[in-house]
Amino acid sequence: MSEKKPETSESDQKTTKAPSLLRNYLSFAGIAIVAASFTSIVLLVLMEISGGTENPYTDLITFIFIPSILVFGLFIAFVGALLERRRRRKNPLGLVARYPILDLNDSGRRRTFLVFLVLAFVFLFMSAFGSYRAYEYTESVTFCGQACHAVMKPEFIAYNASPHAKVRCVECHVGGGAEWYVRSKFSGMRQLYGVITNDYNKPIQTPVYNMRSANETCQKCHWSEKFHGDQLKIFNHYGYDEKSSLNQTRMLIKVGGGSAEGGQVGGIHWHMNIANEVTFVAADDKLQNIPWVRMKGADGKVVEYTATNASLSPGEI
Repeated sequence: MSEKKPETSESDQKTTKAPSLLRNYLSFAGIAIVAASFTSIVLLVLMEISGGTENPYTDLITFIFIPSILVFGLFIAFVGALLERRRRRKNPLGLVARYPILDLNDSGRRRTFLVFLVLAFVFLFMSAFGSYRAYEYTESVTFCGQACHAVMKPEFIAYNASPHAKVRCVECHVGGGAEWYVRSKFSGMRQLYGVITNDYNKPIQTPVYNMRSANETCQKCHWSEKFHGDQLKIFNHYGYDEKSSLNQTRMLIKVGGGSAEGGQVGGIHWHMNIANEVTFVAADDKLQNIPWVRMKGADGKVVEYTATNASLSPGEI
């Protein structure tokens, strides 16, 4: 009789599965950071949905600050896995392949791959949503006027009392297009550094010399071809007597405007017609002292005005 070989169980035939590369202290710390950040984001989003009050710092924390911490946690976990893999490869008994193995015929690896795809999809979806909300927030009036309230408080108060109170700050200070959006964000990084280090002008200096051309911002609403004609403006004043007597000041403002092609041109918006050219020289940084002005009309006629007390050399004009 032939000797029978002892039967080996199916479990004995399976090779021992190596523990996950994430099983190290550094990756554990990264995963803990990710879990805490994700939980915080979910709670803050739920609070924002259910709450009726608007806090200028909620979106800043929810969609910019905490997601940055979450990405940092993912980076820490990934670095920990790489270091653990390197450590195991140095061990002769580690049997760690040189490159990761993707074998979809293996049910275990297939499940791991599917879980990875699902988590990657969720992460990309959350990243897209968070990125859009972060973009939306950084373009908001709340971010410009209240997130940096210590810096922009005077300007924000003046803005709310101005005729442009319903116009977002970025529509004039940035305008449309990717180029100026990127430039504004790089400028914002410099300004953020100035706020953190308390290195900025107090008060904010005006005028701003590096702003975008008015043709690309202001004229989106105030186009030069628009003719407004004469506008009646009434100013109400009330006396200090018992009846608070009304005293009205009525002004007929010749706004004018228009273009040569469209018809009538005139009024205080005469200079908005691009066929007319106005050049001036300012003697101060605030552009308040104007000693010399030159006007060139559409017909080519040039008229120059010089202040009687001005002493400008030809090189300064």
